[in-house]
Amino acid sequence: MHPNSHIKRVLDFLRKNVRYSYNAKTISRCLHLPENSVKVCLHRLLKKNIIYSDDPGFYQAYVDISLLSQLENPPMLLHGIMLECNTTEKLQKCMDGIPSNEYTDEALQWLYSLGFLPTTNYRFYKTLWYEGRKITITIHVIGKVDVSISSTKNPLSYPDFLKMLTYLDGVLDRFAPFSNRKVVDVLEVGVAKDYRQLRLDGVKGVALKAFTNAWARIYYKDDIKATRFEHHIVGRMSLDDVLKSLSIMTNPVNYRCEEKSDDSNNPSYG
Repeated sequence: MHPNSHIKRVLDFLRKNVRYSYNAKTISRCLHLPENSVKVCLHRLLKKNIIYSDDPGFYQAYVDISLLSQLENPPMLLHGIMLECNTTEKLQKCMDGIPSNEYTDEALQWLYSLGFLPTTNYRFYKTLWYEGRKITITIHVIGKVDVSISSTKNPLSYPDFLKMLTYLDGVLDRFAPFSNRKVVDVLEVGVAKDYRQLRLDGVKGVALKAFTNAWARIYYKDDIKATRFEHHIVGRMSLDDVLKSLSIMTNPVNYRCEEKSDDSNNPSYG
């Protein structure tokens, strides 16, 4: 394509204004080109699948990675969250000092009273819904509590996550020190950005597994009509550390670095 050709000028115009669609008359006026020449250019670009037409007579450039800066700046959202914590009380019944696979009578009494149901492998579970998001709480006989938060269709912002944790503080207060963020572990968490105006051309998704205990993926999510850039981390960090990291990632302007002390006896010196 010649750098000064009409086709290149039309394409460059559409790519520089990728948020909007234009008809031939508007493009001809903006570029000072004959309207018939613009129509020919648009037809050729459309035939090559370089641009598309959602409305008859109006054309728009496809968005690729190089044009992301012109799109919306979506917030960083969270999903696929798995939390773990030890119970505050012993749940296992012991026989002659040897732990068994049975719950104590007291544990069974309050599990049933709180609406938990038995499942496989000596576990109890309860499903809750919070603002359209599914939460599954699983109690293990060995004294572990798992909290799985499914929010892929309705991902959580950082403030949403804090609100949900406050809700879970009350739910788990009876059997886990969940409000103490330092003793709760994050086993999995996914962070994502959903671009409503970005379309993948020719592929449904791209996955990248180049990290230890982590993977990344770009794909078009049909149920929310958006292209998702997703990074999923599988590991073990305290909830306290994860919240600090997420606070910086989602709103870095509020992060303040403390200056190092001039006192050599201060732990922050050096």
